[in-house]
Parts: sequence; structure tokens; C-alpha cells
Amino acid sequence: MMRAVTHVLLAAGVVGAVPSAGRVTLPAAGDAAAVSYAYRLVEPRATAIAGGVRVPLIVFLHGSGERGSDNEAQLKHFVNDAGSDAFQAKTPCFVLAVQCPADERWVDIALDSEGRAKWSEGLKTKSSPTRALQAVQLAVDEVMRTKPVDPARVYLTGISMGGFGAFDLAVRTPEKFAAMASICGGGDPARAARLRALPVLVAHGIDDPVVPIACSRTMADAVRAAGGSVTVREYPGVGHEAWTKAYTTEADGVLTWMFAQHKGPAK
Repeated sequence: MMRAVTHVLLAAGVVGAVPSAGRVTLPAAGDAAAVSYAYRLVEPRATAIAGGVRVPLIVFLHGSGERGSDNEAQLKHFVNDAGSDAFQAKTPCFVLAVQCPADERWVDIALDSEGRAKWSEGLKTKSSPTRALQAVQLAVDEVMRTKPVDPARVYLTGISMGGFGAFDLAVRTPEKFAAMASICGGGDPARAARLRALPVLVAHGIDDPVVPIACSRTMADAVRAAGGSVTVREYPGVGHEAWTKAYTTEADGVLTWMFAQHKGPAK
């Protein structure tokens, strides 16, 4: 059973100015020793949650290049921007970014002879999530328990490796989220029926040389075939870094779409 053994929240000074740092720990299980995972939490300004107001939570899963133990690299794409005054003034929210260790991944994926992930082959969902993804689940539960999060507006998104992780986490607990957006990622089409009731968006650069756009297209087709709702954003002339366009495009971008979704009436 997953449980948090320790949770440390380090104050970051001014609320929302710098993402606060936290840590969750998975207990020993089988051959796996107890291990802790660091995270950062962007928090809304105090005025935005005054009087008991609850705001959205975005769960962000970073890519393989941001793995490590510094609890900083996962802020590079999207997270730091989401903590800015301009972003929080427009859309107050929490943003949770757990860091995956350098020798782990959000999902179990086939590897080549040199130990590199074969993302082009797609994902086959295992019976249990990876330890890193279990840490994300613990951190989400902790934030929802201790912060004024609107449970009707919990969003999941990820880039590259994190896009695969977003699909994997979404099929395991679709009831937890109001929407899921995978950027240049993919998933297991055999589990697409689990996403029938969850709004899904996939965004991908057409010229992606790392994760073929077919990974997103296959999942979009599978979710539709299962009776689900899928929004697709494909970017001509864009390679692997589709997240730059996806998170910054105003009118039809991921964030505009995401914040329009909610489960029942927003609190």
C-alpha cells in the first residue's frame, strides 16, 4: 500500500513568488528500499485564496531531460512561468511538479541496447504504476488535503516522458482529474476506454524526431473509438519541443482549453 512516511514543506518566503519545496516518501516494498521524492509547488497569491476561495491545481509531469535530484530542473518548462505575477493574476492556481530521479521514469517503457527509452513503440500499461508515479499520487493527495484546491478543477498535463506519464496516471485514476493534456507523448490504446468520461487533449509537433506524432494520433483515435472526447493540436514545422507553442498559444492553447474544463459546478 502506498503511504506518505514523511512530508517536509519548506517555506519559500513570499507565497507564490518562488515554488515551495516539499518531499514525499514511499516505504520499502519487496526489493525496493524506502525512497523520497522531491517536488515543487507553485502557490497562488494570498489575496487569491482569501476568504476560503478554492482554486485549480495543475499536476505537471516533466520530460526525461529534467530528471535528477536538485528539485530545480523540473521548473524549466512551464512551471516557472506559471508562478509569475502575470500568470497568477490572470489564473490563480497551484502547480505541482514532482521531480523524477535520473535513473527512473514515470512509466515502464521498452529500452534499447544502450538503455534509452524506445518512445516510438508506445506504452503498455503495467498492473502497478512506477515508484515515481506513485510519488506523484502521494504528492497530489497531500496538496489536496492541505491546500485550498478546488477538487472540480484538478488538471493533469505532461511533456514528452511526462506526456506518457500523464496518460498512464489518467487511465489509473480518471475520476481524480477534470481534464488531461499530453504534449508530445503517448499512451496505451488498450486502456483508452478508461478515459471515456475525461476530457483529453493531445498536442504534438508534426516533425517530432523523438516521439513520433503517431503516438498522439493513435491515442486520440483510441479514445474516440471508446466514446471519449479528444481535442487535437498539431503544429506544422515544430519538432519535439511542442510544449513551447502548446502552453503559450492564447486562443487555442492547452491552458485556455484546460481551464475551461471542470467536474460539475466549480467551487
